[in-house]
Amino acid sequence: MSRPISIAKTDDSGTVASPTESLVKSIGAQQIVDSVCGSPLKSYGRHIAVNPKNEHLPDTPEFQFAAFMHQGGRVIGQNTVHMFGTPPSCACTQENIPINNMNIHMMSTMPNNNYLNPNWNANPMFSHNPHLTQMITSHACSDLPIHQVPPMRIPIQPNATGVFANTNRETATSDDLLTRFRSNPSMMKCLKLSDVRGMLLKFAKDQVGSRFIQQKLEFCDINEKDAIFDEVVDNAAELVDDIFGNYVVQKFFEYGEEKHWTRLVDAVVDRVPEYAFQMYACRVLQKALEKVNEPLQIKILSQIRHVIHRCMKDQNGNHVIQKAIEKVSPQYIQFIVNTLMENPDNIFDMSVDPYGCRVVQRCLEHCIPSQTRPIIERIHERFDDIANNQYGNYVVQHVILHGTEADRLLIVTRVSENLFDFASHKYSSNVIEKCLERGSIHHKNMIVRAACSQPDGTMPIVVQMMKDQYANYVVQKMFEQVTPEQRRELILTVRSHIPILRQFAHGKHILAKLDKYFQKQVVMNYGYHEILPGT
Repeated sequence: MSRPISIAKTDDSGTVASPTESLVKSIGAQQIVDSVCGSPLKSYGRHIAVNPKNEHLPDTPEFQFAAFMHQGGRVIGQNTVHMFGTPPSCACTQENIPINNMNIHMMSTMPNNNYLNPNWNANPMFSHNPHLTQMITSHACSDLPIHQVPPMRIPIQPNATGVFANTNRETATSDDLLTRFRSNPSMMKCLKLSDVRGMLLKFAKDQVGSRFIQQKLEFCDINEKDAIFDEVVDNAAELVDDIFGNYVVQKFFEYGEEKHWTRLVDAVVDRVPEYAFQMYACRVLQKALEKVNEPLQIKILSQIRHVIHRCMKDQNGNHVIQKAIEKVSPQYIQFIVNTLMENPDNIFDMSVDPYGCRVVQRCLEHCIPSQTRPIIERIHERFDDIANNQYGNYVVQHVILHGTEADRLLIVTRVSENLFDFASHKYSSNVIEKCLERGSIHHKNMIVRAACSQPDGTMPIVVQMMKDQYANYVVQKMFEQVTPEQRRELILTVRSHIPILRQFAHGKHILAKLDKYFQKQVVMNYGYHEILPGT
């Protein structure tokens, strides 16, 4: 409500001024603001009642209008901002007027002083007094030095009430279903999907509304799904790449029926080459490839075929290709394998790419042997370069996991021939650890013998590895994965070099781990201290 103004006589001895006379003698903006904010007009024996809501505000004549303006039009007293705005009765209606000096336009549009507005239907007690009207106008346009400030616009207060209210202005918050749902979701538990018909797009693009639709789609019956499905299809182009709307489309692929899948795929299939590269739309395509039947999968892949090269190396598109390899029958993804095999260097380029390496890994996991064999052959051709790469080493690890026994033997042979170089490399050391984890006893024996060898009579390779920042992890993995006989061979090899190893941080760390290991168990019927004396 607006500030209630009560006029009370506090001094019976003096003459009480009329409201108009009081305004004329206090026509400056300072006095107008004071009257609105509740300052006492002591010279006329009156007081203005203060709104209890504003009792904490300064209520003194020292409240300066200049201070109000320099605060950017912030509301200091109730309705103060709206007071200096433009009421509906003014010719410029909804616009705000700049304030330089106090002028007639401003004075005539103050909603708390409408008897200064020539369009105001004045009360007969004032309308028959032209002299009084002329006096008001002359005072309003003169002697106001306090308002010499830079031009500025003061916003209209949208929630003003009472005499300051703008009845033509729309309310700040629209009273629609989504607004009520957001303000109190617990009261809307009985809301159904059919209730949001006609507002589906607004709900789906809102965080709370989207979550509501997703939850309902998981458990509602087919009639409820059909109630909003037409709107989903009509707005599919806008929803699939929306941060919240894409989840609604995904839920229809996940919990919908074949008739829903068909219409949704038809709605998006023409723009699949575009959606594959978009952050949210690519997730919709992945869900579609995961859930729909084979004919619809083929329909989507027919569009991806046009952008397959770019998709493989794109941060969003590569996920669509991966999902196709995982979920579509091998015969329908042959074009992906053919793309990888287009030229001799293509496998290498993809294997060392942060996104392309994932496509190669999925092919090794899910494709049939006739498709993976040429890929693995190309990896063997560039083994050293791929194994030493930040991303390529994961491709080699997948060959160890999903390749044949012959592939593993070939890789173990390659790393055993140059064990220290591979083990001391930041990335290829991971390949050796994978060989120890997944290799056979024969493979492990090849690596252990290479580690215990002394080329050209130098220090054993395993001792050199124990001093290296990366190779020491390979040695630790050896002690964990090899057989007791192989472990004994390693220990006998490093036995005479223990004093030297204690001088290196990595060697000291490995010896400490060995000490804890052998304190708990006896190996081959002899004690640990018999093998490593002095420890």
